[in-house]
Amino acid sequence: MAYAFCACVAGCAAPGTSSPAATISVQDARDAAAVGKSTKAGVLAALGKATVISFDSGFEVWAYQYKSEAPGKNEFVILFAPSGVVAKTRVRPAPPPVRSATK
Repeated sequence: MAYAFCACVAGCAAPGTSSPAATISVQDARDAAAVGKSTKAGVLAALGKATVISFDSGFEVWAYQYKSEAPGKNEFVILFAPSGVVAKTRVRPAPPPVRSATK
């Protein structure tokens, strides 16, 4: 599961993900996403829509942007198990913007 989470977090930077994530506070995110307890429906009701990455295995990653006193944007990332319950969370710096190659 740790490998899947790492792969999911790396995938948050991939182009083609869904709509932009909502801007939230870290405390609100942590309160809404209790590992082993919170469900997708509960997180959605508390935090709103996120950038979502779904996997064939049934796991799903939701990423929310939050404002920090440190420069740049940051992300709160949630891994949902196939059951729909929060399996793991992580606060991390947002990936840098993807630059397109010019010729």
